[in-house]
Amino acid sequence: MKQVNSYLLRSINDILRWNVLRFALLIGLPLMGLWVWLSMSLWDYAVAIASIIIGWVPFSIVKANGALFIIFFLWFVGVLASFAAMTVLVGPPLLRKFKQKTYYIYTFTLLLLFSTLWALVILVKWQYIFDEIQKLLTLLPFQTVADAFAWLLAFYFFYNAYILTLFLIISVFRKPFLEKIRLSDYPNVTIQEGGISKKHHGRVMLDMTVFVILSIIAFPILFIPIANVFMQIFLWSWLYRESYFLSTCNLYCEEEDYQHLRHHRFMIWSIAVLTSLFNFLPVINIFAPFFAQIMFFHWIMEHKTLKRATIDTKEETTHD
Repeated sequence: MKQVNSYLLRSINDILRWNVLRFALLIGLPLMGLWVWLSMSLWDYAVAIASIIIGWVPFSIVKANGALFIIFFLWFVGVLASFAAMTVLVGPPLLRKFKQKTYYIYTFTLLLLFSTLWALVILVKWQYIFDEIQKLLTLLPFQTVADAFAWLLAFYFFYNAYILTLFLIISVFRKPFLEKIRLSDYPNVTIQEGGISKKHHGRVMLDMTVFVILSIIAFPILFIPIANVFMQIFLWSWLYRESYFLSTCNLYCEEEDYQHLRHHRFMIWSIAVLTSLFNFLPVINIFAPFFAQIMFFHWIMEHKTLKRATIDTKEETTHD
């Protein structure tokens, strides 16, 4: 885990570089705007479909899931409200002293801090909060609870569509921002053109198709509290593991590198699970696919650096 933490810290530093951050925002924000527009245009249809699905589900399950989604919504609002309040209260005098890059570090660190803090508060008081919300939902007529849950389910559909589209675009345009990082951090690493790209061409689209199929098959689990969270984490971890490791290797691995690294399943899954958790963090979720791609990149580059150092050492020993 020490290595994974190292790759995470490097990735945070890379994301906060203006040339990489600008690239992320130019992709993430317009795409978010597109999906906001699509969701507004198709919202009534999505809610109607969600209502039909919810009509097949027992009320007790709807009530439990409604409570879970409301807790998640309260956490989301708590994080954003705390960040806004902190920025308003201490931001102006503090941020005037910051350079541009330090401001991004402040924003990212504060969001992570409040996300963790509110998550701990909710976990400590979980049973009390969960019971109180369930009591509230029980007092409401079924149609009110069902409608509220239909809205949340429609939001879930559009949110996942946004992240999946962002995942695809980053997979296609990964080279420009990865090259900026490589030229800055690993200028001495030799990259051979071609790599393993011909062997694994089209794998990303195949993995996305499998992801959608698995999501449909696992859809009933979405109505089981707690299990639905783990289901989402597993599916996104699987997708990052399958596609982003390979898509990064396509650019920077020789066949020998790929065959060596693909057997390090613990490292691949650790990076995938960690970055999939970012999908659940407010604001930071825009950068979740970038983190996955960049963390795999640093792992591969570190392997190539150590490999080059080993070869150089052997050559020096031979000459001596």
